[in-house]
Order: sequence, then structure tokens, then C-alpha cells
Amino acid sequence: MKNVIIASFLIIGLIMFSYPCMAEENAWEKEFVQALQKGKIVPAGQAQGLGYTPAEETVLEGAIKKAMELKAPPCEAMKIAVDLKYSPFSVLTNIFGYGGEVDLDQLCMCATESGINKQIIAKAATDAVTPLGTPVFPRDEITQAQCLREIGLGYTAAETIPPPIPPPPPPKPFSVSSPSAS
Repeated sequence: MKNVIIASFLIIGLIMFSYPCMAEENAWEKEFVQALQKGKIVPAGQAQGLGYTPAEETVLEGAIKKAMELKAPPCEAMKIAVDLKYSPFSVLTNIFGYGGEVDLDQLCMCATESGINKQIIAKAATDAVTPLGTPVFPRDEITQAQCLREIGLGYTAAETIPPPIPPPPPPKPFSVSSPSAS
């Protein structure tokens, strides 16, 4: 009986000790979801258009930036935002831009499992820039990413642009009044 009481106190203690850690670990998630949901609310009197409102893009960028600062797992943040009907391209571009050391292959595999097209992933990786405006990934890293290899990005480091074709020379002048000697 004494062992049962000690074991139950030990279990209760472990549960109480681990609960705050679990709550801290997912602290970003509740705030992230709330911020993204606010971006989807259309103010009264406004009709919904076909594209994103600037407020949605701003909300998405701010929410992802904050989540990445709180060390949110990029894959989980991406899944939540896409589930809330945000553009996968915008979500991935922002995660790459604010995610710090995001592993391109890991996030690519996660995005692919979520049904995101690999061309969208490659375009987001290409367009992603840091807050300072520098590209997140060098082209070589994108083209060599294991997850993106099968789509054939059509880029090689040695690719050059062919010189322009010169226009044809202007035609020789011709006069109707002076016949030519034939």
C-alpha cells in the first residue's frame, strides 16, 4: 500500500511538473491562431474580392514573424495557416523569410504531405528574403534540395543568356520616277 501511495504521488508530481512545460511549448499556437483568424474577418460593409486584402497579408506576415520568434515549429505553423485558408505561397515565403535556419528539405516534405505543389514551394523558396532584403536561399541550394529535385527547376549555374539577334538591314531606296537599268 505504501508503494502505491508513493507511486501515485510520483505520477501526480510528474504530471504537475510537465503541464507548465507543455503549456509553454505551445504558447505560440493560441496567439498565432487568434491573429490569423482576425485577418480573415471582413469588416462590415466590405464585399469580399477575389484576392487577399492588404490586411490579410499584413496579418499573416506579423503572425508568422511572431511565431518564429517564439520558436514555433515551421511545419506546424505552415499547416495551421494553410488550414485557415491563407495562400500556401505567402505562408511559405514568410516562414522562409522569418524562420531563421529553416531546413528547406524538411519544410518541403511537410508542405508536400499537406498537399502543397512543389512548384509553389520552389517559387516561395526562390522569392523569400530576410527582413534585410537578402535572399534566404542561394539558387544552388534550391536546385539541389532533395525534395525539389524531381520537378526539374530548369536552372543551372552555368546557364547564360544568348546574345540578341540583330535586326535586318533597312531596304534599299527605290524610286518610281527613275527606272533602273535592267
